[in-house]
Amino acid sequence: MKKIRYLPFGYTIRNGHTVIEQQEADIVRNIFKAYIQGASLKEIAEDLTAKQIPYTERTCVWDKARISRILENAKYTGDEEFEMIIDEDIYEEAAAVKSARRWNQAVQESEGIRQIRDRVRCGQCGAPMLRHINSKRAIRESWTCSNADCGIRVRVSDGELLRKITLLMNRVIANADLMLPHPKVKPRDSAVVLNLQQKISDEMEQERPSEDRIATLLCEIAGQLYKETNAKTQIAAQIARKRASLMKLQDAFNAAYFSELIDAVSLHVGGGVVLHTKTETDICESEDKPNGSPENSETDSFRN
Repeated sequence: MKKIRYLPFGYTIRNGHTVIEQQEADIVRNIFKAYIQGASLKEIAEDLTAKQIPYTERTCVWDKARISRILENAKYTGDEEFEMIIDEDIYEEAAAVKSARRWNQAVQESEGIRQIRDRVRCGQCGAPMLRHINSKRAIRESWTCSNADCGIRVRVSDGELLRKITLLMNRVIANADLMLPHPKVKPRDSAVVLNLQQKISDEMEQERPSEDRIATLLCEIAGQLYKETNAKTQIAAQIARKRASLMKLQDAFNAAYFSELIDAVSLHVGGGVVLHTKTETDICESEDKPNGSPENSETDSFRN
């Protein structure tokens, strides 16, 4: 660590040669990752400052300019003097994000994307997915699983994603019964119910059984049986079904309808979309249509 930084952050001099300083290199990689995943220059700088990460021996204070210089420094991809810290694809993706933000292109989210972005889940592992922009791609938008052990990336445009969601929402509106979950199968009474029934039998064996005692136990059994079924969910589902039946088919994404009926959206390999309703049912794309196509979606094998 130098008092005054004349080498790019992430490198140091040993035996007269420029080499990677591993702890700093990890910080560089985290900066690129955070920026690509949506953090601003200011947010990254404030986070590093709060964690007291040294920039030089003299200061642990980071600012937007220092973060920007790191993101713009092509030396991190490696050359004759500097070893590679950042893969070239990652560097280019960060540059594309920076350009898009600077010129206010592509990164602008529609109201529909703002509505769904915190509800998008990985169809493979269920973890939240993060939206990315790469202006050099034909399809600029993609979603990456936040779980490093999964790491799938689904490339699908905002327009195509909202179109698929709208089609699935229209399916619910056309058939409101899709909001109704399957009732739970209850093959036998639980231990709690059996215990209450035994207490009634014991009371009946008494010389003078107490009607009040038996009535109380019967009420407890009724309450327990209600608790062990999904009757409450079924009631909520019937209300949701009624609301869906009163909705009108839509030509475009309707944020109000989505918010009222849908809990989450999962993205699958190939661009397939599944809606998870607030009544615990899943609305899938029809089996007779492919879940995405090379023309409108792409899935990459991706590891953080």
